[in-house]
Amino acid sequence: MVANPHKDTIEFAGDYNLTNIVLHNHEGEGITSDKKGHDIKRLVHELNIYESIYKNALTGSVVMTDTTNLIANLPIQGTETLSFQVSTPGTNKPEHIIDASQKSGHPFYIYKLANKKQISQGQQLYTLHFCSREFMRNIRTRVSKAYSGRMDEMVASIFGDKQYLDSRKQLNFQKTRNQDKIVIPNIHPFNAINMIAQKSLADDSKSTGFHFYETTKGFHFRSFESLMVTSNLQVRPVKQIFRYVPQNMGEEGEEKLPEDTNKIIHDLQSVESYKFINNFHD
Repeated sequence: MVANPHKDTIEFAGDYNLTNIVLHNHEGEGITSDKKGHDIKRLVHELNIYESIYKNALTGSVVMTDTTNLIANLPIQGTETLSFQVSTPGTNKPEHIIDASQKSGHPFYIYKLANKKQISQGQQLYTLHFCSREFMRNIRTRVSKAYSGRMDEMVASIFGDKQYLDSRKQLNFQKTRNQDKIVIPNIHPFNAINMIAQKSLADDSKSTGFHFYETTKGFHFRSFESLMVTSNLQVRPVKQIFRYVPQNMGEEGEEKLPEDTNKIIHDLQSVESYKFINNFHD
């Protein structure tokens, strides 16, 4: 992504607005430019957020160049929270904002420090890995209980139970048609939900097997088919089409585009690279 000095307009594909990145220790104290002269945002080289329908929770990473020895001074010991807010320039719509601020109640949690390197005297490069609160709750709790009823109701119960995930986020779920009695044998909440997901049958279609995953807008429990079609089995409208095409470089090193083409939209639709994860087409 490219930082945009103009908060109300998009100048290039990938423009964003990013507030200060605040790292809070276990006592809630933050290192910011206002307190100790350290602006974490200026120390950050990369900020990555990962979401997938095949992952139960959001994760991410921050690559930092540390000249103030935050590891010892904060200190960084795996009990810290990371808060920030990323938005698309020129909009205040919630769907265009990733709000991980303390005010929203959904900051990320640091769970790993990796790739530590000494670049020079007094300067370190390392990566902080972070995750959502539910990721940490999943590690620290186990479900040992018998459930009966609809599958989606079981998931909602584990999701909101204060003894288990205790999530304060929105759960978007698809109603299931099958009911059963399931005994959860002392396993982590995500594993319990995934076990229920494998047995779930959609109420409005013949699809089997559900996905439980988190996006920046909340959690989802739904079938793969529901991602492709609507409840009346109509194909969902295409959201976006991406293309991989060789760049047609002009005389001044810029790609030649038709006169009626929006450069920003074109860049957003361009695939930079791809790879085949399976070369055996069976």
